[in-house]
Amino acid sequence: MSGRMQHPPIVSAGAWPEPPALPEPIAVVPTAAPPRVPHRFAFDGTAGEYFRIWIVNLALSLVTFGIYSAWAKVRTQRYFYGNTRLDDVPFEYLARPLPILAGRIVAVVLFVGYVLAGQLSLWLQIALALLIALATPWLLVRGAAFRARYTSWRGLRFRFVPDYGQAYVRYLWLGIPLVLTLGLLYPYVKARQKAFLVEQHRYGGQPFGFEATAGQFYPPYLIAWAVMTVWIFVGTGLLTTAVIALHRPGAEPPALLVFGWMALFYGGYFVIWAFLAAALGNLVYNHTTIGPHRFESRLQGGRLLWFYASNTVAVLASAGLLIPWAKIRLARYRAERLAVMAGGSLAAFGVEPGEDVDATAAEIDSLFDIDIGL
Repeated sequence: MSGRMQHPPIVSAGAWPEPPALPEPIAVVPTAAPPRVPHRFAFDGTAGEYFRIWIVNLALSLVTFGIYSAWAKVRTQRYFYGNTRLDDVPFEYLARPLPILAGRIVAVVLFVGYVLAGQLSLWLQIALALLIALATPWLLVRGAAFRARYTSWRGLRFRFVPDYGQAYVRYLWLGIPLVLTLGLLYPYVKARQKAFLVEQHRYGGQPFGFEATAGQFYPPYLIAWAVMTVWIFVGTGLLTTAVIALHRPGAEPPALLVFGWMALFYGGYFVIWAFLAAALGNLVYNHTTIGPHRFESRLQGGRLLWFYASNTVAVLASAGLLIPWAKIRLARYRAERLAVMAGGSLAAFGVEPGEDVDATAAEIDSLFDIDIGL
């Protein structure tokens, strides 16, 4: 071995040794999400079966001065729930009659007190109305909790998580800007309320999600308002022209034309409401999720209008005897237009414990017709 020091090779200025070659990058091909499998709802009830339940419920409720109505409600709900199936599994209604009866007694006492207060003092009735208004968000939460707690599918119960603070914000305090904007915030308020009702629900410990934005609620309402405005404007013009043409000096306007205007107004509202109900129903369900699953609603405004109109005519013409037939056909239509687009197994849900919920709030909001719908 030479004693001379070995020097590294001299690299000329500006020239650097080439780095070692890197391995070729491995192309990552994104895997496609598994296709969603539709599971459609189905309703198997028949008008004949439900008529027998309905007529017995009606008779016993009349004979017992309304006491049996709690048992009638349980029988009715169990029939409709039990005949509504998803993935070939029926729903269950688990509430008991006695708590419902107790809730109804409280609701009726409150309602009678409100009516009698108007006979005694206007200010007393106003004070009671304000008290009911202040209690409305609480009633809505408790009512939703009761209905969810006693609804079951595959042996697992639903649950509604109470959030009274948000309930008061969305159902009471948002009424202030709603009034100040002359109703222009109505779609925004309804969107917030719908999101609250959906997102507070649980099934088997899994929360529901709501992806619709407030902006998506504006088109259905704006179209409905515009159509109603045009309907009233054109209809009023036609009726006014008819009154002028048929009116004789010194005679009162024909009463038929006055009733014609009322029929025009309420008829237009009925038509528009049917299309709005379909649009909003689809909007809410199509943006509701639970875990990897989504809902799909395909309600049609024209079909819904036909059901509402034909049901109304049939019930009036039959003096109410066709109420069971009307309810059955509407329930069947709503079920067949709704599906769960499953992103996995529908049985893969955990179990979440629940607690008993008093039925009073549910009966009060039913009696006073507190709106949690459109």
